[in-house]
Amino acid sequence: MKQSLLPVLKPDLQIAFYHKLKSINDQYLYQALSDTVKHLSIPNIDKQLADYVDHESIKKVASYGLRGELFFPVPCIMESNPKLLGYYRLLLGISQKEFYNKGPFGAFKRLEEQGIISEKIRPQIEPLCISLIGTAEIMIGEIDDLSLTTIRDLQILTLGPQLRGGLNTEFGKNATDKIFKLLKSLVSPSLKSETVRALIIENDSNRIVTIEFSSDPDISIIEKIGSTNRPLVSIEIKGGKDKSNIHNRIGEAEKSHQKAKGKNFFEFWTMLRVDLDYAHAKQESPTTTRFFNIDHIQDPNNEEYQLFRDLLSSLLSIQIQQKDNLR
Repeated sequence: MKQSLLPVLKPDLQIAFYHKLKSINDQYLYQALSDTVKHLSIPNIDKQLADYVDHESIKKVASYGLRGELFFPVPCIMESNPKLLGYYRLLLGISQKEFYNKGPFGAFKRLEEQGIISEKIRPQIEPLCISLIGTAEIMIGEIDDLSLTTIRDLQILTLGPQLRGGLNTEFGKNATDKIFKLLKSLVSPSLKSETVRALIIENDSNRIVTIEFSSDPDISIIEKIGSTNRPLVSIEIKGGKDKSNIHNRIGEAEKSHQKAKGKNFFEFWTMLRVDLDYAHAKQESPTTTRFFNIDHIQDPNNEEYQLFRDLLSSLLSIQIQQKDNLR
């Protein structure tokens, strides 16, 4: 096997996309619609299509050998499987944020996410279908080639950013869990108590130090001196593995650190999950005093782990012993 002179890139996002897509296909794409229609009366679907959809639009869809419900959500289908709201939303190119966070459609979010139609919402199913059918009629009028492939392509184009955003959130949570586990392991000899969001230690000066996981910053480390609090470290965790978006994430960390600086923190750490030149990263977040790679600091044999451990020990005023590999 030949060795490349260039680095081998890791397709982590695509692998994650693949597994997510398999699940989504069964809930929101063609397979979900097909499985639902199998259990419904075709004459009833046809009647509702005739009642709600413009004749020319139905005629155009039929001319490509396709059934109308592939494009037009009629009430009997939506009531049978409310999650199919996601199918039509994706087909029409409407993001979740645009659809559910703006305008009057937020009340329908449970349909897509949980497959639930409350009694309060049920009378609104017909107006919802009429609205979406109107959007679909506009789209059909501007498309010259209709096919199952066209439907899937349009849905995937909408789904891509949604998947990426969702996976970045998962990566972020996973990274936060790793950091929590790492910190707990390092400070365990000095740990006095803990909650799901905080580690509370007593340092070598018999002072209480709280390591709190929240947001803005993601982690704050504060020492209690008498009746006053002394902010020590503001930590931002950016756990996404997508290097193309790293500059935006560093910019977000900078904004958070600037706020923390206004609260009298004096150390600012940014934790990333991609390899990059920290000197370049420093230009985008000048407030950051230290950058750390989240995966590197999990490995006790890595220099970054050792630097992280020693700095933490110094700031917390506790002794931290060498740990076995935490992965």
